[in-house]
Amino acid sequence: MEYFLGIDLGTQSVKVVCYDEEGNFVALASREYPILTPTPGYAEQHPETWWEKTREAIQEVLAALPEPTIRALSFSGQMHGTVMLDENLVPLCPAIIWADQRSHQEAREIREKAGEYLKLAGSDVATGFMAATLLWVRKNLPDVYRRIRFVLLPKDFLKVKLGLPPTTDVADASSTLLFNIRLRNWSEEILTTLGLDRAIFPPVHESTQVIGQVARNVREELGIKGPCLVVAGAGDQHCAALGNGVTDEGELLVTIGTGGQVFTPITQPLVDEKLRIHTFCHAIPGFWHLLGATLCAGLSLSWFKKSILDSGAHVFDFRNLDQEAQKVDAGCNGLLFFPYLIGERTPYMDPHARGAFVNLHLTHQRGHFVRAIMEGVGFGLRIAVEVFRELGVDFQRTVFSGGGARSNLWRRIIASILDMPLFTTQVREEAATGACILAMVGSGRFRSVDEATRVLVQYTHPTLPEPAWVEVYHRLYQKFRQGYTALRELSPGS
Repeated sequence: MEYFLGIDLGTQSVKVVCYDEEGNFVALASREYPILTPTPGYAEQHPETWWEKTREAIQEVLAALPEPTIRALSFSGQMHGTVMLDENLVPLCPAIIWADQRSHQEAREIREKAGEYLKLAGSDVATGFMAATLLWVRKNLPDVYRRIRFVLLPKDFLKVKLGLPPTTDVADASSTLLFNIRLRNWSEEILTTLGLDRAIFPPVHESTQVIGQVARNVREELGIKGPCLVVAGAGDQHCAALGNGVTDEGELLVTIGTGGQVFTPITQPLVDEKLRIHTFCHAIPGFWHLLGATLCAGLSLSWFKKSILDSGAHVFDFRNLDQEAQKVDAGCNGLLFFPYLIGERTPYMDPHARGAFVNLHLTHQRGHFVRAIMEGVGFGLRIAVEVFRELGVDFQRTVFSGGGARSNLWRRIIASILDMPLFTTQVREEAATGACILAMVGSGRFRSVDEATRVLVQYTHPTLPEPAWVEVYHRLYQKFRQGYTALRELSPGS
């Protein structure tokens, strides 16, 4: 029996899943690591810590196998971040990850200098994207910048640790704002305009392409028996789509994790003229995708629980909060929550936006606040879905994923706000499973991503919209759309 590994380098943990050659789930291991914030607004991690934790998780999975024969492995990873390596492929400093906010001035600079080329990249610029981060490093850490030999996305550092030369894939690279999504390669126009050296950017491959093998000494260190192919991989959003079976036009993936995303595959590089959403290359050759994002989805609920509710020895349980919210009517008696706790992406691309509860009243209790957070996140995602529809994209099937999908109440709320049936899968760790699908396709176990997902991904019965809630949410959504402009007048940087 041969096995396949999918490795998902997330923002807070790495997860490794194993499937056998018949598509059966075999094992899972994970390890956590911190986000470092040496200065407010900074978000960093140590690349060597990623490798240390990944190695431990791989070894735990291998220990669960009757025979550690791994035919192939591939990667999923947090997107946008920046790993800077010297000529010896050693990190020059901590990685600056997607959540980092320090480069807002550089983001403005990119709009001014390279604004005419942003549609080549398929996206407006945001802090935390590699393009803005590199300009910040050049300005503020010139000694580091001068020594850069290669710049990589987070998961691609793990490939170097497996003994491969620096490389990346078209899907993840397209999230840097330095990529021509139509040509599926680095943008000479953008790099030249920003004064960035093309030589520091690695070769790019399609996500299903075999890029090499795990080096023998690394196989021995990990405990892998025999040769093991490495397949290029993709970003976590791309892999999560595969792990949820979202592989074709007319399919929508809604995810509520730390952030919230909506994702739909397309067969042409369709770009919003107003750049309210992202258009990136997909992990499936010949496909692109639209992506809308709200930065604080599950994070809003975690913030409310930890910062407002928890006190000393009294710590609230999310399940109990969910039960309290279920007792509250749809619309929370007028209470609205705007989830802009660290700025917002879709459709505003505004790092200075700030969150708020609006229409507070003495009758509002704890359950109202919890449900208002769930609804506010849903309204934010609906904005992105409506932009998709403005571009002529519609959906025959919608899949709901992430931690939010485990809440029956949140499923009903999102189904009613979007007025769509929501399917969920029985897949464990969708992004890591998506990486495993890429390993299986790249190594030839399956002929296509579609064939692989038909074997690995099964759906539950859908959660249907509640007609009475649909009406309430339609009215509240109109008010929610007005809230950003009003709140922006009170925000810093206005």
